[in-house]
Amino acid sequence: MKRLLMTTAAVMVMGLGLASLGAPHARAAGEKTFALVPKALGVPFYADAETGCHAEAAKIGAKCEFTGPAQLDDAAQISIIRDLITKHVAGISVAPNNPDSIKGVIEAALKAGIPVITFDSDAPTSQRIGFIGTNNESAGATAGDAFVKAMPNGGTYAVLTGGLSAQNLNDRITGFKSKLGSNFHEVAGSPFSCNDDTAQGVQVIQDILSKYPHLHGIFYSGGWPMFAPAAYARALRSRKADLADGKFVVVSFDTLKPQLELLKGGYATVLVGQRPYAMGAGSIDMLNTLSNGGKVPKITDTGTDVVTSANVDGFLAKAK
Repeated sequence: MKRLLMTTAAVMVMGLGLASLGAPHARAAGEKTFALVPKALGVPFYADAETGCHAEAAKIGAKCEFTGPAQLDDAAQISIIRDLITKHVAGISVAPNNPDSIKGVIEAALKAGIPVITFDSDAPTSQRIGFIGTNNESAGATAGDAFVKAMPNGGTYAVLTGGLSAQNLNDRITGFKSKLGSNFHEVAGSPFSCNDDTAQGVQVIQDILSKYPHLHGIFYSGGWPMFAPAAYARALRSRKADLADGKFVVVSFDTLKPQLELLKGGYATVLVGQRPYAMGAGSIDMLNTLSNGGKVPKITDTGTDVVTSANVDGFLAKAK
């Protein structure tokens, strides 16, 4: 009888163990959720960051929650992070729209025991633990070098940007301008903001070219107008011949597939590419390390790529 009871108990224990292994809710109970919060949803640049986030989370048995405001909105981004604090996610990586307004909620998350890092756009005066993304001032300087090389005699230029308070974009513009000599002259009203909106970006380009028909070049601190390739091509049609002759120059950040195709088609001079997939995947790795009590670097530079008509085919092949 004693042996029979022991055998029955062992079978029950094995059955419980097998049941727990097969129960999805049991597995999920120990699953960590890491949040990736972009400046806004629907921005094509962040699609690769989201892909990297999900892929890396799956590798380590965690979950990536990709969530953000519908458009650039400081208050909405802060509200979303407060919700994530309430849900007590295992870590948050955020691309701050405004580095000053985000400081309070970053502090609140840290006080709740949730590690916070930034990606793409930094908030260096906040208490964020680390940053992963482009060294924006250095990358801006790379764009400036390309601009000067394409316009050796200088001339008038304009800058297209997203949100005027975005730290990453302002750093790019600073780096860009640091390479321009006294023979370059920025037009009145520049930089022109499109609020990270594609349609607005195209309209801004149209307005700039209409107001300054003899402009020598434009620098885009992000690729927004090029994410609507047909509309963008129409906006640049009047200057396409000048682009081919080097009389008009367009240097833009980002190397998404539509931008590569536009460059190949003669609608841009140089693209300075970032690596958003690495930002998303790296965010998961950093947050997982922090959630396990480890340490991460203060700054992780994901690097840049410079694309011209000479090497665009190689980048297009990878994009496909």
